[in-house]
Amino acid sequence: MFFIGFFFISNFIKNNFNYKSNNKYNLKNNFSYEINYSQGKILSKLSQKFNTQDEKEKIPELIKYAFISAEDKRFLKHNGIDILGSTRAFINNIQSGYIKEGGSTITQQASRLIFLNNEISIARKIKEILIAVILDYKYSKNQILKIYLNEVYLGEGAKGINEASQIYFGKLISELTLSEVAMLAGLAPAPNFYSPYQNYDLAIQRRDKILRLMYIEGYIDKINFEKALLEKIKVINKINNQDKLLINFILTEAANKISKKISYQIDDHIIISSSIEKEWQNKAQKLSQELLPEGLEVGLISIESDTGLIKTMISGRYPEFNQFNRAISAIRPLSSTFKIIPYCLAFLEGKSLLDTYDDSPTCWENYCPKNFSNFYQGKTTLIESFKNSSNIVPIKISYQFGLKKVINLANKFGIKYKKDLGSYLPIAIGAYGDSLLNITKAYSIINNKGELIKTSVLKKIKSKKGKLIWENKFQTKKIIDKEIANKLNYLLENSVQGGTSIAASIDDRKIYGKTGTSDLNRDLWFIGSINNLTTGIWIGFDDNRATNFSSGTSANFWKTYIESINI
Repeated sequence: MFFIGFFFISNFIKNNFNYKSNNKYNLKNNFSYEINYSQGKILSKLSQKFNTQDEKEKIPELIKYAFISAEDKRFLKHNGIDILGSTRAFINNIQSGYIKEGGSTITQQASRLIFLNNEISIARKIKEILIAVILDYKYSKNQILKIYLNEVYLGEGAKGINEASQIYFGKLISELTLSEVAMLAGLAPAPNFYSPYQNYDLAIQRRDKILRLMYIEGYIDKINFEKALLEKIKVINKINNQDKLLINFILTEAANKISKKISYQIDDHIIISSSIEKEWQNKAQKLSQELLPEGLEVGLISIESDTGLIKTMISGRYPEFNQFNRAISAIRPLSSTFKIIPYCLAFLEGKSLLDTYDDSPTCWENYCPKNFSNFYQGKTTLIESFKNSSNIVPIKISYQFGLKKVINLANKFGIKYKKDLGSYLPIAIGAYGDSLLNITKAYSIINNKGELIKTSVLKKIKSKKGKLIWENKFQTKKIIDKEIANKLNYLLENSVQGGTSIAASIDDRKIYGKTGTSDLNRDLWFIGSINNLTTGIWIGFDDNRATNFSSGTSANFWKTYIESINI
């Protein structure tokens, strides 16, 4: 039985804890990283997990001895279980009348973290002890401590000391001070109870205890001990931890750029220069919480039109609590924002701005669409029909030149999802669903005189020693001629000046944009460009409920955001 367990545990650890040789590439596991905002300020730092298979990689001594002092003084001497330590803990707990200290060794805790659960039972404890003995026999103390430090929960969602260092201090583990290391080690037995966010004074008391233990055990000298006691620890504001979705979006793109380009043996610290504007991001996030009633959600994305760089990305009102990215993952009916595509097709087919269509109630077999508020213009120009967001005219354009051409043109603009656009007329007025990112990219092409530049949130990636790993080259592709783009911008400008998008207008500013509203006002859109920036806004409920608002809400949000960033 022992040998079966030995074989099973050995293979499990080999397959699940060899972070660097794992076939599935994961940037977080292969590199320590630093992500910077567009102007160089730090957005996030994270140290990589320890490589349990690499014996040459050593745990920083302060971290090693802080956790040994805090959790398992005899870790380097026992064989996985500590009879003396368990007996002492049992006696102290009986005398104090409560659980004053735990009896599990670091090896037992590592066993529980990767194989078991926190069930309180004799059977689970016996399994924990047996696994701990096998772990100690098979692996070095260095490997076992790495497993523990990679997996231990330290509060606030931090799994492992690398994540705890990021969440509490915004640092790589190599940048931690002795005092900060002691505080993190002090979190291990009860992360919520000792959390500096919940009870800072108690966290400091716990830190002081760990420092005293390290001093008594001879791991630090008196000078460093006293200096660490006096250090005023600053934990970062919890609000700075809310950008996980943005960070993951950046890391995913970065991983795609570097996974096949560099050796994993580079200096293990990469610097990612993102295109995100810190001030814009913060202002947009704040506005999302101030301008909208509770329950209503929002997605916002700003793209620099002539580079394709993403400057702002808001995934929702409270991304620290809701891990769904509405800017890139929500697939919602594009409604009237899509109408720019059939109008573009009309111009490509030789129509002019002043050419007319009959904007009167019309049926196509059993399909009888209506204009908003049953407002029909009769014979009208393309300028006026777009300005008033006619449903009839874009459908007539699609019927005249072929819905297949509309679909192909939409695909050229990047409006597509996992399935092909179905050939049915409601597509012409936005019955098809896509992401905020894709429809904003389409409008960005128009703002860039018909040139497509692949969107990216990255400017460059380099090593900490300055070696350039990847750089954005901003390659362009012509989608439509400049003359066609100018006509489309004329339509968009008129829509804002006196049409359905007037809520986005700003005095003496040229704005090119279009609102969109799905059935029962479930989706409220505005996509608009000003100068070299194209910004898309979506507002609605996640559960697709009707709202009591109009697309003017999104247009006004856009206006407020643009005015706040002074572009």
